[in-house]
Order: sequence, then C-alpha cells, then structure tokens
Amino acid sequence: MKRKIISTFIITLALSFGGYAHAQAIERVISLNFDSSAGAAAALEELFQDSDMRGNKATLYAADFGVLSGASHVIVADHDSYGARAAADKRRRESHGWSKYMLATQDAEFVSSELAVVVEDFGKPRHEAGYLIVFLMQVKDVNAYRAALKDLNSAQRNPGVLRLVEIRTGSTAVTHAVLVGADDFAAANEYIDKLYASDAFATFKAAVGDIRSVVAVEMYRRVGAYGY
Repeated sequence: MKRKIISTFIITLALSFGGYAHAQAIERVISLNFDSSAGAAAALEELFQDSDMRGNKATLYAADFGVLSGASHVIVADHDSYGARAAADKRRRESHGWSKYMLATQDAEFVSSELAVVVEDFGKPRHEAGYLIVFLMQVKDVNAYRAALKDLNSAQRNPGVLRLVEIRTGSTAVTHAVLVGADDFAAANEYIDKLYASDAFATFKAAVGDIRSVVAVEMYRRVGAYGY
C-alpha cells in the first residue's frame, strides 16, 4: 500500500482531537512518520485555525530515544470523555481544516494509534513539559502501584510532570505508562539521575518489584502544543 493511501485512509480513522474541562481524562496517541517536524507542525497549526477545532487540544512530539515503534513523531490528543471524542471526531472530519491537513500531510506514514486513560496526575499538564520520558510497563496491581507512585512523588518531587496512564489498546505486554516531563532534555535526565540515586526510589522499587516490570523507556521532545 502506498504511503499516500495509508495517510489518507488510516490516519483519517485514527486521528481525532477532543477537548477537556479540568482534566485530560483520555489520550489518543498517534504514531506517525513525517518528513520533518516543521512540516508536521505547520499542518497542525493550519488545522487548528479552523473554527470547528475550537476547544480541541493536541501536542506534537518528535521521537528522540528508544521509541519501539520506530515512528518519527507522536501526536497526543486530549479528550474529556468517550462521547466528547466521538463528537469532536465528526466535526473534524467535516471541517475544511481537515481537508487542508490531509493535503499537507499526504506523504506522512501511519504507524499506530493507541488509547490511554489517565489514572493519576501528580504534576502539571503533560503538554507543558518540553521533554518527556515515558516508561512503558506491565503492572499486575494498579492500586498498589498508584499508592507507591504517590509516596515516591511525595518523597522525591517530580520535575514538572508525573502522569500514570492505563494503555487500553495494543500489545498486552504493556498495560500502563508513567510519563515524566521537564523543561528540556537536560532537566528531565538530571531528575532521573537524582531519582535513581535516592532512598525514596529504593523504597519505591521494593514496593513495586513484584507487581510491575518495565518493558521499554522512550524519550520525546515537544515540537508544539495546539488549542491549549
């Protein structure tokens, strides 16, 4: 199948943007290959100029390290509810902005689309972080893990963003993800250095050692945030 057909057909089904009131309850994580970050950002900026996109929110990230899918970029769309996502999807498909977006991204290649549900937020909204470190995990007891993560955050404050999400789709090897976000690459990784060396993290590892395994660690640079 040609890349253009993939872009026009599958991304149309996968990519939807939705708003939220006070919490980003649902995340649509769309992995794509774009020719350039600048081109991807320009297409999203034009899309969000359409009045039908008012109230919708999405963030564009460029893959930096360890991304298993091999995608060059990820778009994360925030939704307040399942119903809100469906309504926003309909408005988007019928908008002139969507037609312009599809034309501008006709050479993009779809990789995957996943649904994540926000379980805990201990820091600022995810889109405010300039850099994200994502820990993909398999968790056997989410309530115990939530409690341990809360204790860890209290003992060793996050660098800006700390979010736990449940992964609803894709491989069952990954059930949850923890997102750690900071201003930039240096700030995020310096925080991880200090965290790993702390007594608080040793306590955390002891508490979750039997209930979670880390599948992969991925790193992303924020390119732009739209509609916030």
